[in-house]
Amino acid sequence: MDEAVIFACSHRRDGNTDHAARLMAEGVNVAGGHAEIIYLRNHKVLPCLACGYCCEAVDRRGRERCVLGAKDEAFELFAKLFSARTVLFASPIYFYHLPSLFKTWIDRSQQFWTARQTGEPWVADLPRRTAHAVLAAGRPEGARLFEGAALTLKYFLHNFNMTLAEPLLLRGIDDRTDLADRSELEERIVELGKTAWASA
Repeated sequence: MDEAVIFACSHRRDGNTDHAARLMAEGVNVAGGHAEIIYLRNHKVLPCLACGYCCEAVDRRGRERCVLGAKDEAFELFAKLFSARTVLFASPIYFYHLPSLFKTWIDRSQQFWTARQTGEPWVADLPRRTAHAVLAAGRPEGARLFEGAALTLKYFLHNFNMTLAEPLLLRGIDDRTDLADRSELEERIVELGKTAWASA
């Protein structure tokens, strides 16, 4: 576990959360670490079929645990959550929640929830780690704007024995250059990357 993995979760290329992902990587690097940025939109992830196969196939692990395992790249992405020293996410908020591709990938993690519930050591014995997130919303207001996304992330990461640190929540960040025009926010994101690596 010698690197940080940063998931850039926007459907839009070179938008605000792509920029945030690069800033977090800068912070990790400044702190002496190495960061890999993964752009989810570049990977094929099929939606969960709710078929129950992963709940029944307790003698299988990894890609073979899911009937879709050999048909897309979902497990390749999950594998990063097993090996990373720390994990970070940069995601926009769409309709008070995570973007559809990100949520589709999260839904495919049912297999790991099942493995934890049945005490399978390949999941249950993962080291405890802390994950970090930057969530950016175009809306400038809304008391519960980030609530659904944060809860989903929290329980998704629990499957991999990770605790979600308090996310950095950005409001009114919508146009493509909004974040780049806010140097104080850029500095906070770099600091988040530094802290994520130094505290891992």
